[in-house]
Amino acid sequence: MTSEPTDLDYAVLRRVAKGDQDALAELIRRHQPRLYQVAYRLLKDPLEAEDALQEVFLKVYESAHRFEPKAKVSTWLHRITANHCLNLLRQRHPQDSLDQDDAPAVPDSGATPLQALEEQDLSRRLEALLDALPENQRRALVLKRFAGLSYQEIGEEMGLSPQAVDGLLKRARQFLKKELQDYLE
Repeated sequence: MTSEPTDLDYAVLRRVAKGDQDALAELIRRHQPRLYQVAYRLLKDPLEAEDALQEVFLKVYESAHRFEPKAKVSTWLHRITANHCLNLLRQRHPQDSLDQDDAPAVPDSGATPLQALEEQDLSRRLEALLDALPENQRRALVLKRFAGLSYQEIGEEMGLSPQAVDGLLKRARQFLKKELQDYLE
């Protein structure tokens, strides 16, 4: 999760546009961790997220020559990643997204079995609530929380003003807070 200079990203992307595979490797090295977080949070499957990123970077390689420097390269990459993952979700059959029990659990080294079960239950509940959010709210929340984008960057990625992003995030948080009230008490 490097915060890279924008000029360097533009230079690397220009090299990618000329077919420089070393430049593509550099772009992947610099941006893959954050983009993986976006893909994983949207797709909820580590292997599917990795496959999606391979497809995303292929798209980047093929379309780098069309990049217009109206936004940061990282914002452009997040947009491609989010759009690709959302397209994959739309193509899924409804039954594919019902079983999320295979999502990797984050172990807590000192948790009792009861605490671990409670954390697992909360994790499942959060995933279900994220799925219940309208697509634009979920997308904004994933980009803010897991990709670490600013309101301005999310707005650029989604074609919204920072104020509209703020509204989406507030509504998403209010919904989550209301639905998780029993856990918060």
